[in-house]
Formats: sequence, C-alpha cells, structure tokens
Amino acid sequence: MSISGVGSTYTYVYNSTTGKLSTKDGSADEFVDFFNGDLQGESSNSLNGFDVKEKHNIEDMIRCFSSGMGKDIFHGADGDNYEITGEIVDAATSNYSVNGEKVLTAYSAVYYTYDEIMQFGSFFQPYKTRQSKGYDPEINSINIAVGDVINLGNGCKLTVKEDHIYGEGYGKSDENDRKLNQLVWALSALIHFADQQSFADIIDKESTPMLLELLKQMGVDTGREFTINETKCEVVNGRIREVGNTHVVPSSIYNNALKRYEEMLYIPLSQRKEAE
Repeated sequence: MSISGVGSTYTYVYNSTTGKLSTKDGSADEFVDFFNGDLQGESSNSLNGFDVKEKHNIEDMIRCFSSGMGKDIFHGADGDNYEITGEIVDAATSNYSVNGEKVLTAYSAVYYTYDEIMQFGSFFQPYKTRQSKGYDPEINSINIAVGDVINLGNGCKLTVKEDHIYGEGYGKSDENDRKLNQLVWALSALIHFADQQSFADIIDKESTPMLLELLKQMGVDTGREFTINETKCEVVNGRIREVGNTHVVPSSIYNNALKRYEEMLYIPLSQRKEAE
C-alpha cells in the first residue's frame, strides 16, 4: 500500500514510545516500512513523491507537538498509541487528525519558473485583456481592455494604452492633478491584478476607494462578488482581493505551478535518480 495522491485518505497508528507507525490491523504496508526506515524509496513497488511529502509532514507534526508548540497531543493519558489520519487535499495541502480530532493543515511551497516570477514580479508589462466588454449585470462582470476610454465626467478621462494608463484633464488645480495621477496609477494596478499579472496588494489601500467609486460609475456592484477581466473579485476589509485566493500569487500562475508539482509528486520513487 502507498498513500497514492490527491484525494487519498489514510490512517496509521503512531507509537509515541517507539516513534514508529503501524497499520491498524498489523498488516504489511510499504509506507509504514518507509516511514520506519525499513525500506528505501528506490526499492519500493508503490511509493511516490506524495509518500515522501506525507512522511515529512507527519514527522514535522510529531516534532512540533512534542516540543511544546501547542498541546502535546502525543503524550497523555491515552497511552502510547495514537491514530493519525491524513487527507491529501491537493499537491500542496494536507489535513491531519489525531484520534479523530483535526489538529493541523500543512501547506507545501510550489516552485515557479523564471518567466512566471517575471510575470507577477514586474509592474511594467503589457496588459493582457484586449477585448472590451461592457458591464453585464447578470454576472456583475466587466472587461477593462487596451483601447478603452473612461470618461470621468469632470473634463478628465483615462485611456488604456498597451502598458499604461494615459490621463487627460490636467491643469485644473494641484488637487485635481494629484487625484488624477493617483487614479492613473491605481487603474493600471487594478488591470494588472485583474489580468492575473500581479498581486492584489499592488492596489494600495489609499487608492482603493477611488477605484471602487470608478467601478461603481461603470455599473459594477462591489458590495458583492464581481468579475474584472475574468478574475473574480471581492472587497475584504476595504481591499480588493481575488475570490478564494489563499496563496497571494495570481491563481492562474499558482495553479500552473501546482499542476507541475503534482505531476512531479506522482513519479514513483523507483524511477527517480535519487529517491528521497
């Protein structure tokens, strides 16, 4: 038996005195032998990268809880044996329970290519969205695309160029110029975010109210989930965020990296040059 991969759930018994795992019924199990040091990965018939990752996660969990980081759940009145249940949510996320009580969610880092890092690490790049699309009230969605001209209604307007926002209407007052400059920068940040080219935090907190007011003028209801350039957004604590994003990096980039990581983990240890 091995842990297999995404969607797998497993339960083993951990003995806090011996520091070893066993199956609940005492049957032979390759992951048990691998965890206990009785089997090398390259000699396995079924183990893969997920088994390596889960082995490390379980070891780290035991080490953390046994060293005073929170309640020591592996030394108590229940004796020496503890049931550890793991659930692999995706390649980077696993949940763990001890004796039926959830105690930990573990996250693993994924790795990005140079091109991906340059994509979400640079503010100065061409916008992706090239097809303008007016506000759709049924799905609370709009596209802000290259070539769009946004009339601010006060003699000022914003034009979406290839890689920047061109503002018109300067010279009315210092305050008007300041606000127009701020909105030029903020709208560019919003488009880069909505085009999955940058982090949500590129939209600074001070400029967010101006953007929300602009979106409202364009018809967007920011009081609920809304979509800009196919990115689902929401306002959380006064900031524009990507819905469901818990990893900071734009979801499309993260999901590509996660897929590569998953494919790597599925490779059997017997096929790796150096099994972990």
